[in-house]
Amino acid sequence: MASTSTTAPLRIRLLTFDAYNTLFKPKGSLSAQYAQEAARFGIHVTKSAVSQNFGHAYKKQLDRAPFYGLQLGMTPREWWEELVYTTFLGAGANKQDLDPIFGRLFDSLYTRFMTAEGYATFPDVDKTLAELKRRGFQMGVISNSDERVLSVIKSLNLDQHFDFVLPSCLAGYEKPALEIFDKALQIANVSPQNALHVGDDAEKDFQGARDAGWHSVLLERSKLSYQDSAPALVQDAPSPVQLPNTIMSLQELCTILGSPSSLSSSQQQPKAVSSNQ
Repeated sequence: MASTSTTAPLRIRLLTFDAYNTLFKPKGSLSAQYAQEAARFGIHVTKSAVSQNFGHAYKKQLDRAPFYGLQLGMTPREWWEELVYTTFLGAGANKQDLDPIFGRLFDSLYTRFMTAEGYATFPDVDKTLAELKRRGFQMGVISNSDERVLSVIKSLNLDQHFDFVLPSCLAGYEKPALEIFDKALQIANVSPQNALHVGDDAEKDFQGARDAGWHSVLLERSKLSYQDSAPALVQDAPSPVQLPNTIMSLQELCTILGSPSSLSSSQQQPKAVSSNQ
């Protein structure tokens, strides 16, 4: 008598999501908002100049002061203030014109990107999250961000879907560190084999979750406008040996996932290739 092998279904109870470029993105474009806000204060820079310089300035700031400069005694606000100032100078703003009004300009931008004034959700987000919540999944956000992500999510009315939001600046660790994923498990009181993370970054979201023992899915959103010139913000290329599981829309999760009780064995993901990229 031939024997048949069966694989026990995966029991996914916790779904977590990256925030930026997974749930929401800048309204219009980040560079356009910077240019428009600067014009209100008499500083005239072009959208393309901001886009070209923001990515480079961001990478330099990350290299100089990783993780919002917290280990250097900086606050996230101070970290962003330096970055925004450097971006405007690089985009062609005259220092003599910029310096007298920069405090007010930065306050305006910093506040804008705390709310729905600066961000918009992707079209697939609200209905998908509502359906997954209806099915009974615990849901959270794990974001490499400062504390403003909390107010952004609330302003976009996304907080109704989530049981917790975990920004890296409050967790004390950034993705892909194991510790930030472990903190999410502690909050939800689930095991890593019962957790699935979704995000748009191959290293920080997909591989980071896999290395923490989670299941993960890579969401392939189109790149933001400034990312072509910002290597630090672009997804690492997937391994040529084994491609990560990907989705093009969050709506696909409703097909992949049933209820929190099971994910069919045919939908189990292959083990990730260990790498030291």
